[in-house]
Amino acid sequence: MTSGGERLASGWSWLTQTPIAHRGLVGPGRPANSLAAFEAAAAAGYGCELDVQLTTAGELVVVHDYDLTDLTGAAIRTGRLTPADRQRLRLDGTDERIPSLMEVLRQVAGRVPLLIELKRPVPILPPTLASAVLRQLAGYPGPYAVESFDPVLVAALRVAMLRMPAQRRAPVGRICGLLRTADPLTRLIGRSMLSNVVTRPDFLAYEVDGFPSRLVAWWRRRDVPVLAWPVTTVEQERYARQFADNIVFSGYRPSQQ
Repeated sequence: MTSGGERLASGWSWLTQTPIAHRGLVGPGRPANSLAAFEAAAAAGYGCELDVQLTTAGELVVVHDYDLTDLTGAAIRTGRLTPADRQRLRLDGTDERIPSLMEVLRQVAGRVPLLIELKRPVPILPPTLASAVLRQLAGYPGPYAVESFDPVLVAALRVAMLRMPAQRRAPVGRICGLLRTADPLTRLIGRSMLSNVVTRPDFLAYEVDGFPSRLVAWWRRRDVPVLAWPVTTVEQERYARQFADNIVFSGYRPSQQ
């Protein structure tokens, strides 16, 4: 694991300095995880958080849900999404499509940092997804970090990152929190953070409703930056900044930038 001083020296200071828009700067005509939302965030100088999944067609698509019914009205599993479906479907009744990861990288073009969450249904092997994402990010001109709820994916990202030249490595993070809607085993793993001892994340993204947390404070004292998510009001931001170094926000504009 990289020390706090090395993180700052290696250009990772944006993790604690640049507020990050949850799935882009969402608004009218700018649904979550759309090119319009990412463009709005980049234009405003905010980092962009986004979700990436790998389809059976081999595409890396930027979408949160494992099922597209609510997002598009089409009863399609995200993993089964075809390139033709992706071009045809629209997000939340707007003109926006589900973008590929490469389209997002071209749209943002290094203007602001990217916080990229890797998501997988069980059949997708962690090294396959981790390697596919990092291959596309290899030529990206701006700062980025990768993260996941899944400790096995975090481990795969860590291994893949260590194989890269030191100057190209990016932060690897673990998302955790109360996880009230998760199954009991996932909730236990996410709350205890025991896997962090093995995966050694460079940062934590912690659910804001879980603060204060003794475990998070323990890691933070050891120079592991903490991002609070999802922060949705100015009042919640003030609260979160007592326990976290930065915020992943949604539904408002942060008071600090």
